[in-house]
Amino acid sequence: MSNLIDPLKPKRIAALTREFHDELLVYDAQKHSAHCLNKTAAAVWLECTGDATIPEIAKKVESYFHAGGDDALVRLAVVKLRKAGLLEKSDAVLYGEELLKRRDVLKRIHKVAIVALPLITTILVPTPASAASCFPLGHLCSSDPQCCSGHCGVSGATVACIP
Repeated sequence: MSNLIDPLKPKRIAALTREFHDELLVYDAQKHSAHCLNKTAAAVWLECTGDATIPEIAKKVESYFHAGGDDALVRLAVVKLRKAGLLEKSDAVLYGEELLKRRDVLKRIHKVAIVALPLITTILVPTPASAASCFPLGHLCSSDPQCCSGHCGVSGATVACIP
């Protein structure tokens, strides 16, 4: 199957990034979404410069995880990165994408711990205008500016936005 995808040279999108311990936070400003990549997904994403093929990326990444030269881990990561929208669209098609399942990858990389599987968590980030919006009546608050009414006060047994 790998000979069908060798010509593919994945290229990552332009995004803001921050490293946190073994994870990489990638923020896509155009889609207002943030993605948290584990160590494996981050290593693959950083190697996706558009200059290297999947097998070439696998050779660079294998030293981190001692995967024995099999590119299954990288192919799974590329599939997940594409689904998350973290790779630019290309004319090349990743053939066999639907056949690449976690179970198959685990069988092929049995020496690698499960924690080496690529993991991507995506959240939507509100636009600045949405983030600056106020709390409705009855919402818990701690100061007047948080409330649309401009009044944060005691409502029953809690502090909430009041009229």
